[in-house]
Amino acid sequence: MRRLTIIVCLLLLVAAAPAGAKKPDPVLTTLSALQARGGQTASDATGWRRLYNQGKIAARHLSGSAQANMKGVLANLTSLAKRRLLGDRAFPAFLVLQRNLEWFWTDRKGPAAYGTRTTFPGSQIIYEFYPGSGWQLQPLANFGHLNGLLKLRHPKAGQLESYADELLQTAVTRDGFLAFEYYFPWSGGAPGWVSGMATATGMQALSTLGKRDGDARYVDAAHSMLGAFNAGPPWGIRMSLPQGLFFLQYSQDPSLLVGNAYAQSILGLDVYATNSGDTTAAGLVSQAVSAARQILPLYDTGAWSLYYRTRSGPGHESDLSYHELFGSFLDEMCQRWQAPFCDMAANFHRYETEPVTLSSLRAKVDTRKKQLRVGFAISKRSGITLSAKRGTKTVYNFVSPLERGPHKLLWPLPKRGSYTIVLSAKSLSGLTSQTSIPVSVPHT
Repeated sequence: MRRLTIIVCLLLLVAAAPAGAKKPDPVLTTLSALQARGGQTASDATGWRRLYNQGKIAARHLSGSAQANMKGVLANLTSLAKRRLLGDRAFPAFLVLQRNLEWFWTDRKGPAAYGTRTTFPGSQIIYEFYPGSGWQLQPLANFGHLNGLLKLRHPKAGQLESYADELLQTAVTRDGFLAFEYYFPWSGGAPGWVSGMATATGMQALSTLGKRDGDARYVDAAHSMLGAFNAGPPWGIRMSLPQGLFFLQYSQDPSLLVGNAYAQSILGLDVYATNSGDTTAAGLVSQAVSAARQILPLYDTGAWSLYYRTRSGPGHESDLSYHELFGSFLDEMCQRWQAPFCDMAANFHRYETEPVTLSSLRAKVDTRKKQLRVGFAISKRSGITLSAKRGTKTVYNFVSPLERGPHKLLWPLPKRGSYTIVLSAKSLSGLTSQTSIPVSVPHT
């Protein structure tokens, strides 16, 4: 009887629950908690609440790609809030929302191409466009630009300092260290990740500015970023490989070992150590250089560079821009630490002058399955054209970008006759190569 009474009470409670009750919005819950703190935080949170409400209105009324990008920005905020990260990241996260509102809602502009970069009026900060997440803060682009400005003999008075100060406003405390995060999903990770390459480039730029100006604020900020190199993923970018110390490009993806990013992380950290006299950083550089002498040669395929490796083996090859970037980093490592980086740099530059090596071109006629099987191998990433010709007539034509190694292709068996299989390749640097073989198709 008692059990029956309990069941009846539970049914009554369920029935009394309001129909269609919505779960609390985690972003609004975060903002309410910030408002409850009072003072400037509460005032800021009130402004962010207005931005958020405007963003939801825009997401409802926009259409097409503009709507999709605005929804993506809001989804990124929600992701941070659900993981209880938004409160400490409210300023940069809502700054991203503000810029997307200005672009898509206020100015009614359409989406940009992937990778497009821009600034907004009254600000030096660079944003990059990522389809589905709109305009996003780009720490690497900003610190790279600041490093470029630091090379000018006569920069505008106060320009570098105002730029650095504006960037520092977007920094957050992450697991006890200062960080410049990315607020969109990438490489399998949710918004709120850091890049080893961007962190090292930032430490290089800020410490160089601080040393130039004699302003300890910037050197101290760079020092506060060092924690990323002492913490492992997902908070930091430190990794231990069998060969030694490695720095990740993406804190959220320890499986992706990006070669060019590792090289620049070492270089940027070394500049910071020299500028600041930080012995801890210098020790990290020494360990990393020792490991890099064994790790980086693994990114040389003998014909091109690898963009990344995994713990289990080689990954994809670099595109032309990343290959050239990798080579430029190796040039710097050659100047600072010599072998084996000098030979690697020379190899990478030489590969840009060499055409694709084509090998193992073969064709097999399978009369039973009525197939023409063609196989071949290429030495490096390139654009491939594979043709079956009968005289001057092209019977089959296959065109595709392919990576190094062996490849196979099946074509329906053409009618009886003599054919020529022609394989052509165009390297990423524009060099062409070609080979061919004859093949006869019997009567079937």
